[in-house]
Amino acid sequence: MQLEIHYRTEYRYEPRVRSALTAIRLVPVSRPGLDVREATITAYPGTAGGSYIDGWGTRVDLVEAPLPHDHAVFDVSARVETYPVEGGLAATALEAALFVGDSARVRRDSVDSLGWSVGGEGSSWLAVESALAWMPQRFGYAVGRTDAGTTIDEFLELGAGVCQDFSHTFLALLRGWGWCSRYVSGYFFNGPPETGRIEAEASHAWVDVYLPGRGWVGLDPTNGVYADDRYVPIGYGRDYDDVRPVRGVFMGAATQAQSSHLQMQQ
Repeated sequence: MQLEIHYRTEYRYEPRVRSALTAIRLVPVSRPGLDVREATITAYPGTAGGSYIDGWGTRVDLVEAPLPHDHAVFDVSARVETYPVEGGLAATALEAALFVGDSARVRRDSVDSLGWSVGGEGSSWLAVESALAWMPQRFGYAVGRTDAGTTIDEFLELGAGVCQDFSHTFLALLRGWGWCSRYVSGYFFNGPPETGRIEAEASHAWVDVYLPGRGWVGLDPTNGVYADDRYVPIGYGRDYDDVRPVRGVFMGAATQAQSSHLQMQQ
């Protein structure tokens, strides 16, 4: 699938800040299953002065704004093509070690209260698919009920949240059953075929599970479906913190408010 992506995120500060340095993880890079034909990022104020690929394979763009400002805008544009990967890729020894245990945001014992007792069946793919279908039936999708700092325990108590919460909870289940699984940040084109265009308020998150003999398999616990060519990954990690879209520091004593807008078109 060929897609055009336009994503804008804006921060407003009260009072204005004196300067800021920001690391942006919003630009996809070519990898198996994804061909990035063109990708740019612009910032106001300041400039995107350099980029690098971090240890998780995610592109990081650095934006420096040395002058006082009361808002900051980051715009990403990309043109990509997604396609199925023949045979899949094997998990490396490092990935097998990093993506099976606990992380700061994903503790395996945090989902004990859900009562999933699968015994030896946890190693079967049927258990994984059953949990995938169950997630959107058990939890509601609700914007504004949670935020970037919400824990799995808080999500379970609320019974509703966003894709980040669904993915963290699903990862805790999978890793508790011994599956090598990773958090994926990216863009999701869920528009109807007749329009070929969508608008949304945010990027998306889902999960990759390593299935021996098949490779990494994308699963979206928010929607209870397999990830297909409508999903455009930005980066992978143990949890949200490893692929946080915007992270930075500013000089000043301001409070901040954030908003974002996504457009995707075939």
